[in-house]
Amino acid sequence: MIRVLYPTSDAVFYITTRTPTTEAEWGELQGKTMMLAESANLMMLPGRARDQDRWMQDSKLLLDVGIAAFKAAKRKDVEALSALNDQLYASCVTCHQHYRPNYGRGRGAQ
Repeated sequence: MIRVLYPTSDAVFYITTRTPTTEAEWGELQGKTMMLAESANLMMLPGRARDQDRWMQDSKLLLDVGIAAFKAAKRKDVEALSALNDQLYASCVTCHQHYRPNYGRGRGAQ
């Protein structure tokens, strides 16, 4: 998660302050947004999926937002990417609430 999803999701979360200005930067953003979708696909593979119910539903949330982000990046549509922030955040939080013990309870919670 830290090496793949954080940098790729941050590209969407911070699009308004880190907007690409060159073709190379837009290409890099397209790659990062594609990786969001592909990460969801990887999480749904046999041997990686925690279960065939909730895990798959949570992964699908990431897949959907990743596909939408990739399409927006291809169009160089900063507004559309920014509009995906809440959906992307929700996909992360939903999965974390289901699969990370004590998520959202602070560091002191055990």
